[in-house]
Amino acid sequence: PGGGGPPGGGSHSLSVPLDVIKTRLQCEKFDDATVLGVGAAIVRREGVGALTAGWESTFFGYGAQGALKYGGFEFLKRCASASAGGDQSALGLLALVACAASAEVVGSAVLTPLEQIRIKTVSDSRYAGDSFAAAARRFASEPNGGLSSVASNLPVVYAKMLPYTAVQLVSYDVFNRTLASMSLDSATTRPAAALAAGVLASLASQPGDTLLSATNAGRCVIVGDDEDTTASPRPRRSPLDVAIELGPVGLMTGWRARIAHVTLIVFAQLLVYDAVKDVLASPR
Repeated sequence: PGGGGPPGGGSHSLSVPLDVIKTRLQCEKFDDATVLGVGAAIVRREGVGALTAGWESTFFGYGAQGALKYGGFEFLKRCASASAGGDQSALGLLALVACAASAEVVGSAVLTPLEQIRIKTVSDSRYAGDSFAAAARRFASEPNGGLSSVASNLPVVYAKMLPYTAVQLVSYDVFNRTLASMSLDSATTRPAAALAAGVLASLASQPGDTLLSATNAGRCVIVGDDEDTTASPRPRRSPLDVAIELGPVGLMTGWRARIAHVTLIVFAQLLVYDAVKDVLASPR
């Protein structure tokens, strides 16, 4: 299981600037809503360091989640294949989805409080400049929130992470099998399958990602030519209310920034994890 930790934590950490831009775009209003425009506005107002906000939560949270996700997926595939005669290539689509989703249920439970802290660090001005330890203490002490809100946030996290993991792992597995059946070399099949899996996983999990950011956002900043103000903290709304307010189009907010962000993450994770499996001679 630990083999999924380094690619999980490392790949998410390297793409933190894109994640910051995506999260701020989902929580704030910008005159120029392009990736470069939002990034430039953040740097102009808060400095380059603002683009690295929340990297500690990202590293530890997704490191733990990656270890549980990848390790759990491989373990459950072995268990499922054992009941099917020991051939993992014989596992059907539904069996693969069930293995991926089950592993993610555990991984997301560990990830949830750290992901909430990351979003607060990026979007809530009260957390500005906090170290990871200080942000964690502030989060834990929040009235009617903090640690007590973790359980209520799990459904929102699952709305993002279950489609993300199921589509990522299953599509990568299926694409690899399909391309391998064409007698293509793994040096070609793996990057192509990882790239396709990243794009699909990003789009499948985008509504849940927007919902997670919107329900956990703190104080909203309006950034424009004539406005530069910090509003009072938003009252916490239910995920259902947020989803209804945003609608289908609103739930896809930030997908352009996120598709680059997620594809980079998934591409790196899958190739590194396959390389680790090769070194350990772990059967697929």
